[in-house]
Amino acid sequence: MTALFTERRVISVIILVLTAGLVVSTFGLQFADLGGAFSPMFFPRIILIILLGLTVLNVVIDFLQSSRGASIELLPVVVIGVAFVGYVLILVPLGYFISSFTVGVVILLALGLRNPVQVFLIPLVGAGALVALFNHALKMSLPTSPFFWWI
Repeated sequence: MTALFTERRVISVIILVLTAGLVVSTFGLQFADLGGAFSPMFFPRIILIILLGLTVLNVVIDFLQSSRGASIELLPVVVIGVAFVGYVLILVPLGYFISSFTVGVVILLALGLRNPVQVFLIPLVGAGALVALFNHALKMSLPTSPFFWWI
């Protein structure tokens, strides 16, 4: 018989509840009557609704899989937690691209990815695509690098 409550299942339900709370908190907020896409909550609400859908899928998958006892690896969790705190601290001084690329590399290494092409290419393409979209296409500037004006 498998255990109903495993660490993975409990964490996925907690993430689902937190995400649902964030989605609900975006409704009822009053800003200037700009309407539609001009509202400051338009894009965050879309992202949160997508995240909510992904967390629902995660919970379903976790409850459909058979639960086996797995050892808890604390080191990757600590490294990723410290990386996120560092990200918040270096985002404004170093800009979005350098900060996101660096944290992406640290997270991939903490998760055990060792292929150098993947470790550098995934954060490079991800951060680069968002810089191109926001800074250049939409003209909605992300924090820029003090070293290079185009990133």
